[in-house]
Amino acid sequence: TMKWHFNFFRFAVMCAAFVALAGFTACSDDDSESGPKLVLRASASSFVAGEGSVTFTAIFADKDVTAEAVITNVTSGSEVRDATWTTDEKGTYEFQATYDGKTSNVVSVRARLATESDAFYRNVLLTKFTAVWCGPCASAQSYFEQLEPAESERFLVVAAHQGDRLAVSVGERLALKLKYRGVPTWNYNFATAVSGVGPGGITVQSIRNQIKSTLEKYPAVCGVRAESELDGLTAKVRATVMFQQAGNYKIACVLAENGIVKENMEKLPVFNHVLRTALTDMQGIAIEPAVAEAGERSFDFEVTLNNGWDSRNCEFVIYVFKEEEDAAFIVNNGAVCPVGGKVDYKYESVE
Repeated sequence: TMKWHFNFFRFAVMCAAFVALAGFTACSDDDSESGPKLVLRASASSFVAGEGSVTFTAIFADKDVTAEAVITNVTSGSEVRDATWTTDEKGTYEFQATYDGKTSNVVSVRARLATESDAFYRNVLLTKFTAVWCGPCASAQSYFEQLEPAESERFLVVAAHQGDRLAVSVGERLALKLKYRGVPTWNYNFATAVSGVGPGGITVQSIRNQIKSTLEKYPAVCGVRAESELDGLTAKVRATVMFQQAGNYKIACVLAENGIVKENMEKLPVFNHVLRTALTDMQGIAIEPAVAEAGERSFDFEVTLNNGWDSRNCEFVIYVFKEEEDAAFIVNNGAVCPVGGKVDYKYESVE
């Protein structure tokens, strides 16, 4: 039986309530202290190195305490003077404030090159409903492999197998919830589903169309970075989301495995991105309180790995939904973090 572990000490009451309702969850560490919190804010999440700067504001109990607070560049260990900071060196830097025995949240600021964008790179979540015995599924995969790297790299892939040796109950339940009747069915961002192979179904062009449609209809307003560690069979990941826009959001985290070799007459030589388990509801859990302003929040997830999984090939897929105008929650962005590895924010390149 899979054992789930939670960081109860981060927010015990909230977690206990969620666990009672859902059986598992992850908690934001924004709310780990009771009473007024010291909040650090930055005037910008990024600027051009050598040209721009960022100004910090420290708030405690609705009062501006910037003048009395000590703001530290955690990355370098140096103190920020006059609440304003700049650098000539490209990179991502972290800052934290202290005031009256309180310690603030950590704020990330990126110093970028003039040739780099401040827009987050937009990933597209592709959830594949597939099976090892499915010939059309292999054909669909062959279409995906015809994409240019710049196209295929846009996708975060989760393969939810149905009715085969790689199927897990959470993936089969998701297929039932979404009322899918056959494989292959490819779901993009929990917004669009395409079934079958060939005209009207999955083709090279229909896959490309999803990239274009996503970038036009649902541009990224958040980015995800993550860092994972492996302790024995316990895999942990901390996902940090930078929100550029207020709104209602949900977050989801699943574990997938790559490099699973075929058996007998199965249709592909290797199966990748295979859903092993979900650490949240695959349709996301609400981020509460709702995001009221731009800034970062961090979320912790962990799971005990099954002895049959190769941790070297396992990865966390973290994706964030945003509520759109029609009240539907659409995946806005995400990231893949190898177990024991890390991934930083990614930004669009400037043409």
